Parts: sequence; structure tokens; C-alpha cells
Amino acid sequence: MKEQESSDQAKALLKKYLEGQCTPEEEQQVLHWFYAQDQPEEEQLKEYQTGLASRINTKLEEQLFSESTPTVRRLTWFRSKWMVAAMLVAVSGCSLWMYNRFSSLDQKPLELAAEVPSQDQAFHNDILPGGHYAKIINPKGEEKQLADPFVQRLEQSSDQQGKNFLVDVPKAGSYMIILEDGTKVWLNASTKLSYPTHFEPHQRQVALTGEAYFEVAKDANRPFRINANGTTIEVLGTTFNVNAYHDEVSTSLVEGSVKVLKEGNQIIIKPGQQATTSLTNDIKVTATDLTKNTAWQRDEFYFDGNNFKDISLQIARWYDVEFENMEIIGANSTYKGSISRNSRLSEVLQILALATGRKFDIIGRKVIIQ
Repeated sequence: MKEQESSDQAKALLKKYLEGQCTPEEEQQVLHWFYAQDQPEEEQLKEYQTGLASRINTKLEEQLFSESTPTVRRLTWFRSKWMVAAMLVAVSGCSLWMYNRFSSLDQKPLELAAEVPSQDQAFHNDILPGGHYAKIINPKGEEKQLADPFVQRLEQSSDQQGKNFLVDVPKAGSYMIILEDGTKVWLNASTKLSYPTHFEPHQRQVALTGEAYFEVAKDANRPFRINANGTTIEVLGTTFNVNAYHDEVSTSLVEGSVKVLKEGNQIIIKPGQQATTSLTNDIKVTATDLTKNTAWQRDEFYFDGNNFKDISLQIARWYDVEFENMEIIGANSTYKGSISRNSRLSEVLQILALATGRKFDIIGRKVIIQ
């Protein structure tokens, strides 16, 4: 009887979501279910891909993309939305599973880039890809683990005014956050974003270390400023990628315009351009490959003339591993190609083995180059 009640509750919540009657908390629950699913079997897919599943997908699409956005960003969310939505309404047992999973998820820590047995004798073990995960630290210093791709707009109490939240995405993690003004930020692995409980009346200001893709909500009266390793990026409303893992900060513009400032120097860049700052305080502007610079946000490793050091850094962040014997591969060698970030580490290394002519092994969380 309790199982039937739980199943009915899950179905009722999905119906409310379709009719636009959910509270913000209930919408978060539906999205939580949505991104927690595995893809359904082909037989289930054919049976449930129409009707209600299609409507759920349309509803999710409207919520994720309420404004016109560039193609380069939208690809991230197209993996299997309608397939997963179909699974949400497949059977009563599935509804019950979702209900129980949501109620117990906060009690189970999420393991990112887990070590698993290897299916290939060439590797001692294998490592699964990273996933959506972060922790948020509120102005009181309290931490909360997050396993959803969204942080709901938080209720701001008066005792938190003028203080900052910190979203910390570890190695093997990625995350999306919606800020108070509607700005959407996708955070790559090993990234931290600090933002205030309330933006000021005359400006919106955040601090970044790591890499993030911004879709800034337009507000002509409040410029949006990002402080990243001594560089300031200022916009009124636009879409761009910021790589600030090191002292060098690169800003790649997708649409709109961006002003980059560093120690008294400033420059405005146009779509398709990249501004790079370094310790010299100079600002260098070059034409850039947006497909390459935003590949991580589409769940891809995309290499177009990258040297192996750069490639290894990207892989190390996503799978939480260390490379050994890097000196074996020439520093001047460059590589081209793309690999899905949803692959196992062994699959990535097999492709790199073909490109470099070297053998790779995985021992624990170390990648050994032979």
C-alpha cells in the first residue's frame, strides 16, 4: 500500500509540473529526478517516447532556455532529455524508485570518477568519468553537498546581507548555477565561484578561480564584473568563457561584447575573439576557436594543436588522476581530435596511445606513460 502511495505521489508531482503548478521546491525535485536517471532500454524508449514524455521534454526545454542562446551552448543539455523524460513516466515501479531516490539522496555521498575494474588487460584498473557535483558554503560557513545541475535562487535573510556564498567544484566535477539576477554559470572541474547574497543596486560582482561559461542576464543599469586572478571582465549582458586556472586568464567571447581590464589597461573584444592577460599586465587579443574553448561545456575534450601537457591537465582534472613519465612525450608535439568526456579513462587513453605512439596504464589514480 505504501509503495502504491509513493508511486501515486510521484505521478501527481509530474502532472503538476506539466501544468505549471509546482512550487520552486517541487520543480527542483523533478529536475533532480530528471538528471539522476540512466538511459532507458530501447524497448521502453519506443513505448513511452510520445505523449506525456514529449510534453515533459518541452517543459524542461522552456525552463532551461527561456531566452535565445547560441548553438555552441545548447548542445550540453541535449544528451538524452526526451529519453530520460520518457523513463520518468514509464511504470509505477520507476515512479516509486524516483520517489525513494530523492528522499535518500542527501544521505549518500556522491563518488566522482570512481575507480572500477578494467575491462581491458592493458590497464590495471579503470576510472569512470566525472559528473555534476559541487558543494556550497553559505555566509555562515555551513557546507552543503550539491548533486543537481541547478542551485535554486536562495532566500536571502537580512543577517546575510553583504556576505558571499562560495560554490566549490572539485576535480571530476562540473556544475551549473543560476544567480539571483538570472545569470547562468557553468563551472568546470577544480573551479570556485564566489558571489554575494544580493547584488548591489549599481553593479553585480563575482570572483572566479578555474573555468566557467557565463550567460549573463542583461541589465543596462548594473554591469556584471568577474574578478579572476587580478583580471576584471565587465559586461552588461552576454555569453563568454573564462579560463582562469593559472596566472594567465583567457576570455573567449561567444556573443555580445566584453571589456577586459588589467592594471590600468583595458580593451573591448568582439565575438570570436579571445583576450589573454598575464603577469606582465598586457592584454593580448587574438582570433579564437570557440568550438575548442567551450568544448568542456559540451562534455568534450577537443584538441586542435594542443601540446600533450595541456591535454594531460584537462584529463587529470576530469578524472582526478596524475600523469607519470610526462617527459617521454615531446613538449613540442601537438595533437588534434575530440573525445567525449563521458568516456571511461581507458577509452581516452586508447585514443591518446594511437596519437602518441605510446602505451598507457592506469594504476590506482595514476596514469603511467610507457
